[in-house]
Amino acid sequence: MEPQKFTIDSGKAIVSQFVGFLLDSYDLTMILSIAPVLAKVLLPPQSSLLATFSIILSYSLTIIFRPLGSAIFGNLGDKIGRRADLIITVLGLGIASALTSVLPTYAQVGILSFILFVLIRIVVGIFAGGEYAAGHPFAMEWTPYKWRGLISGIVQGGFSFGAALAAVVEGIFISAYGLHNVEVFAWRYIFLTALAPAVIALAIRLSMRETPVFEDVKNKKLIRKTPLIDLFKKPYRKDFLQVMLYMTGMFFFAYSLFAFVPTILEHSPSVFPIGEADTIYSYGTYAAFAGAVMFGALSQYFGRRKLTIIWAIITFIVSIPMYYLLMSSAEVGNYILASIASILVGIITQGPWGIIPIYLSERFKASMRASGVGFGYSSGIFLGGWFSIYVPLMHEYLFKSIDTPTNVWFSTAVLLMIGAVLVGIGQYIGPETLGTKLVEETEIKQG
Repeated sequence: MEPQKFTIDSGKAIVSQFVGFLLDSYDLTMILSIAPVLAKVLLPPQSSLLATFSIILSYSLTIIFRPLGSAIFGNLGDKIGRRADLIITVLGLGIASALTSVLPTYAQVGILSFILFVLIRIVVGIFAGGEYAAGHPFAMEWTPYKWRGLISGIVQGGFSFGAALAAVVEGIFISAYGLHNVEVFAWRYIFLTALAPAVIALAIRLSMRETPVFEDVKNKKLIRKTPLIDLFKKPYRKDFLQVMLYMTGMFFFAYSLFAFVPTILEHSPSVFPIGEADTIYSYGTYAAFAGAVMFGALSQYFGRRKLTIIWAIITFIVSIPMYYLLMSSAEVGNYILASIASILVGIITQGPWGIIPIYLSERFKASMRASGVGFGYSSGIFLGGWFSIYVPLMHEYLFKSIDTPTNVWFSTAVLLMIGAVLVGIGQYIGPETLGTKLVEETEIKQG
């Protein structure tokens, strides 16, 4: 049965997924916001923007492996339970992220350093894909109905909070050691800090109980033989394809902030030094957390579908003005206006993510929920994960004269506009999920 009120177990589940998702984003931000530093450490000398794109591309290559992690651990989560899954994934995610700190540099081993970096990113991607496959259902299945929207926003906001925390930690290291020393050795310490949230999440998860919804699945003997494969069979296939379209647009939303706001702020015509650029970017990630929580809470009253469609329309309209404000204020060094622009980007791009944990949990039956949530979430990567190719291509062949040769503000705005179209259509062709029960009431006929 579904929980009717908050319990200690509900609190543990929510904190566990918040910290676990924080760790995923913490690692991501470490890569993207100090991409210029990593480029100098892991790659041969080349143009600053090209080197940064190389680091961002390496991340794109690794997130393509997230669906594999979602497939493996989502299927496992529907067969053995969410809790055991989460213990494995947080261990793998924390250790793999921290391993970045012991990489040899290009000066030591040549291009092998970058190859090892990409291999670590692949491992991180696999465990990250498993993290939300079991983690989102776990948190939502412990949450009472009337609080689903708000808690969904808080859980998803863990991603934005992790980005903000990473930006703050990087700022502290740059301030304490200086940019030169960060490039020489202190970048290793930055990645080593990923162990802290991993240890916290692991301690919480070891003390948790399995969700009552999954226990109900076991008691009713509804465990599926092949939950992942069932996603692609009738009548579930059309649901999965609708979610895939929607999530493709959502990934364009996400990386319009996380990948390219730091890039815009750190390259000319921006005049901000990297430390100041990271601070301005961090304001956007704080706002992203607030936006996700607000959006999730509002969806409990207005509905997930209606609110998202309206938001997508607004996003399409404001994308270009918003990114122009970011670039133009960075060009003249206007810290206040750049911060306002970063905050606007954070709210606009990350607000709709606030419903993802509950929306995806409501879209799939309990007996295939970890597979559906995990692989449905990751399916957006198949097309959305190549953002690091789309933006450079638009920049080089379509909008270079608008972007300026060394900045991608207009191409990023267009990426977000495409995302808004996909998100709007994806939600329009899907059902309203508000009010859906998370327990499964229909038994499966085993063939």
